[in-house]
Amino acid sequence: MFKKILVSLLAVYSVSAKSDFIGSKKERAKLFKLTDNEVAVFRITLPEEEFTQLKSEAQMSMPGPPGGGAGGPPGGRPGGGGGFNMPDLGGNMPDFGGNMPDFGGNMPDFGGDGKPPGGGGMFGGEGKPPGGGGMFGDEDSFKTKNATLSVELNGKTKDFDSLTLSLGGSSSRMFGKQGYNLKIRGKKDLYGRTQFRLRPDAREATYLRSKLVCDMHNRLGLPSISANYATLYINDEYMGFYILMDSIKLPWIEAEFDDKDSTSLYQCKNMNNNLTVKTSSNGCVNENEEVTDNSEWIELLTRLDAAESAEDIEDIFDVDQFLTEIAYEYLAGSWDHYLNFGHNFYMYKPKNDKWKFLLYDFDGEIGQDVSLASGFGKQNVNTDYPSYSFAEWTKQRHLIDILILKDSTRFDNILRNFVTEVFNPATLFPRIDELKEFIRPYVELDKIPDENGKYPGRLNEGASDYSLAQWEANSEFTSINTTQGSKAYGLKYWILAKYRYVCKAYEMECDAKYLDENFEYSIDKEVEYVDRGFGGFGGFGGQGQGQGQGQGQGQGFPGGGQFPGGQGQGQGQGFPGGGQFPGGQGQGPVAPPTTTPSTTTQPITPPTTTPSTTQPPTEEPEQPQTYKCWAEFIGYQCCSAENTDVYLHDSNGDWGYDFDTNEWCGITPYTEKTNDECWSEELGYPCCKDCTVYETDESGEWGYDFKNMQWCGIQSYCPLN
Repeated sequence: MFKKILVSLLAVYSVSAKSDFIGSKKERAKLFKLTDNEVAVFRITLPEEEFTQLKSEAQMSMPGPPGGGAGGPPGGRPGGGGGFNMPDLGGNMPDFGGNMPDFGGNMPDFGGDGKPPGGGGMFGGEGKPPGGGGMFGDEDSFKTKNATLSVELNGKTKDFDSLTLSLGGSSSRMFGKQGYNLKIRGKKDLYGRTQFRLRPDAREATYLRSKLVCDMHNRLGLPSISANYATLYINDEYMGFYILMDSIKLPWIEAEFDDKDSTSLYQCKNMNNNLTVKTSSNGCVNENEEVTDNSEWIELLTRLDAAESAEDIEDIFDVDQFLTEIAYEYLAGSWDHYLNFGHNFYMYKPKNDKWKFLLYDFDGEIGQDVSLASGFGKQNVNTDYPSYSFAEWTKQRHLIDILILKDSTRFDNILRNFVTEVFNPATLFPRIDELKEFIRPYVELDKIPDENGKYPGRLNEGASDYSLAQWEANSEFTSINTTQGSKAYGLKYWILAKYRYVCKAYEMECDAKYLDENFEYSIDKEVEYVDRGFGGFGGFGGQGQGQGQGQGQGQGFPGGGQFPGGQGQGQGQGFPGGGQFPGGQGQGPVAPPTTTPSTTTQPITPPTTTPSTTQPPTEEPEQPQTYKCWAEFIGYQCCSAENTDVYLHDSNGDWGYDFDTNEWCGITPYTEKTNDECWSEELGYPCCKDCTVYETDESGEWGYDFKNMQWCGIQSYCPLN
């Protein structure tokens, strides 16, 4: 009853968030203008049995055998490649050095110890041994066309009889509260929009990051989505407070660019889409399912590949718009877009115009989980992330090389303008204050349990969540521990620290008030980030049967598996070993250095010169071994003759599952390949016997020989990756 009273009070509560912050450079949909100073109420109705199904499928990140990853080979490789950079975690996370399900391992509540036939692992997706759905990659596991929608806004109620509803957000199902995708069918629209997203942004504590990023883009007049806020009910059950966002789909393109049923909108959702023919010709997908001719797309990628300067692509590619978005990524510490993970963007060519670069998904911005970007498996990582130079922040990209690193003059001017116009404390701090007070009562309501102790919309009840105190503090200057075990910089602190760094590095005339080291701000010590005492990034662990080899003090996560994790380098114990099950491909092992080891954080590249003496030591040569199946070659058992059901296929063949031992097993027989004339021998490395690619450079594709602990060249008989 108390909650119902509070919800009713919200209907009359009004603190306007409308200001002149966004300005008039971008014409937004009426929906977002109306919700500038009012939180819309969305009421969805669907059959009760489907609501029950939705609740069930939203919890598929709980323990179960991993799905194998949507396009990744089985992982769980011995020890992996030395620690996922979150910050200062010793030991291992999957395929980045250890063990989380579908990335090679076995952590409780993250895919767990496998209870077939359970759901898929956390980062799975495509390969679903019976009954699973992975979390990353299988975005629309629940979808219904049997829903209706009623929206209360601007003193009116708009009803829609035909609504498609699906679970949304590639990673939201690892959190307690889920996101939803909505599509109004028929001829109706909601104040200029037919498709939109309701996102809890449960990754971060403030409910402000996505909104603030969209507002910055809108203020600058960039082609971009918009965002505001809404509350959600499903079958009269209050689901909580959400960020209301545009969805970059064909109707959005039509509304924004007057381009109906466009054939030139490509979503680059998978990682490592570097905008090259090799990575993105198939890695980015046309949103118009009727399009079968992608020659225009291939032409763009071919031109980008061949370009040596901006002049080579200026006629087909909006270079200034791209560089503006790259400036944003750098300033915001954005790790989940082009510069680092290489995904979560669209490419679009308007009629009679140049290709545009469009970003989406902003819950990991402005210092949130920022350590994810600093380099998988790097040693001696500098954790002062706001002080990273641009070269230290970006991964190796051909476009970045020719447009920025070779001559940064044009980019530097664009970045300076971005800082002057919007990314500065004098502009953003008042906007944060304004938005924070606008959403305060809704956030407070989201943190109040009902009479049964349940919180609004938390369908994954085992997942962690942020407190009201963390919301209050992280919106300001206090950095906090994230629910993913990483660090979220205080929203204002990141802006201040990055502003100070770029003002100095780019020799800008900046506001002396914020450059003053005596500028005062408060920190909430009760919720401030605490280093959990995990060590640095692990090296390669050998095969074994127990916990990861961590050093120092501190407790590793329980679990373990068949393979040990990497060795923690600092004050803390490494995560326990990579789990029983193969996982997604991930980023692979740490590339051995090509020159004298350095303490700087330059992008990691595979070897191109004589092998370094700092690479992991090789074991004593083993006697030649005969393998029965390809799985044995990478450390797994072959399936028995009668076990022929295929649950996953990758570059190492078909995979089955042994439900007696709860382990993956290989089906495809091992056949010796005819070696090429080995191109990598000239660089001091043998050629690989399998086809798993971890890195690519100008020399070719590189795999890794986990038996001899060294890089190897991918041979030409392997399929194109």
